[in-house]
Amino acid sequence: MAPAHRLQALLELSRTLSSSLELREVLREFATRAAQLTGSTAAELSSYDPARGVLVMLVEYRHGEEQITERGGQVYDLADYPATRHVMESQEPLQIRVANPDDDAAERALLESLGQASLLMVPLVARGETIGLMELVDVEDRTWDEVDVEFCRALCDIVAIAIRNAVLFGELQESAARDKLTGLYNRRLFEEQFEAAIARCLRSQEPLTLLVVDLDGLKRINDLGGHVSGDVALRTLADALQASIRAADVPCRLGGDEFAVILPGSTPEDAVKVAERAQDALAEIGRGQYSFSGGIARVTPAQSSTDDVYRSADLAAYRAKAAGGARTLLAVETKAATES
Repeated sequence: MAPAHRLQALLELSRTLSSSLELREVLREFATRAAQLTGSTAAELSSYDPARGVLVMLVEYRHGEEQITERGGQVYDLADYPATRHVMESQEPLQIRVANPDDDAAERALLESLGQASLLMVPLVARGETIGLMELVDVEDRTWDEVDVEFCRALCDIVAIAIRNAVLFGELQESAARDKLTGLYNRRLFEEQFEAAIARCLRSQEPLTLLVVDLDGLKRINDLGGHVSGDVALRTLADALQASIRAADVPCRLGGDEFAVILPGSTPEDAVKVAERAQDALAEIGRGQYSFSGGIARVTPAQSSTDDVYRSADLAAYRAKAAGGARTLLAVETKAATES
């Protein structure tokens, strides 16, 4: 592409990226532009985790299609790729050609295994910090000239700032959705996530259950040890729930001593097992000081509103507490819900 056209493309890309704080949109715009603007077979973008010394693939554009993985796809340990580590640390671009025996052997072997012949690596630098890597690959034996490299550096400068802003925005959103004491999701996020989970459940006909949990004896804990002791008990329950669920499950603190866990793809029997694991974990982490009362309700066509399912689970938790606590009970379903 001619220099004038490339400058215009950079200006257009800058305007587009500056208008979005959504990481997925930033990645998609990069994916559809980078390979086209550089005439490469593929373009890839990875985030850099210096603490772990790894690159995590975020987006790949190949053969006119992009694959976006905001939370991270393939992980590359830079201990295995010294040339890439050098790029990240020196913040300088580097080219690798399979045909050049003097280039890094590990990089050449990876390229060859993927059917590629050439690679240009350009670091993503924002405010002096290396935050990721852009990689352009070609199936042909190619050397990117100085004009190509400088254009790619300018492209990376724009993309790096956009990614950094999107990540910071995402962190602010995540922080706003978290309960400050326990780190679990708050009631607002619970309501949003549970409503979306119910919609998916009804559409896919996969099971969905809700586990509602109340810490036993919080008033007594506060009376004996003050609110600091109560906070410790609540954080311990949060840790026990986190240790007992899957990655797809959504643990939340609804307020006070009340917690809830959204369990996609789980039957009431599955939810009982989660509650049992959490009760055991709470006893172990809390050294036998704490227990909880739990209630479980499932989503059915006859019971499919967030309020109805929550009330059923909450009532079951109330019955468990009235029966002495330290147990979890299933909600009593209506006849219509049972028949469904």
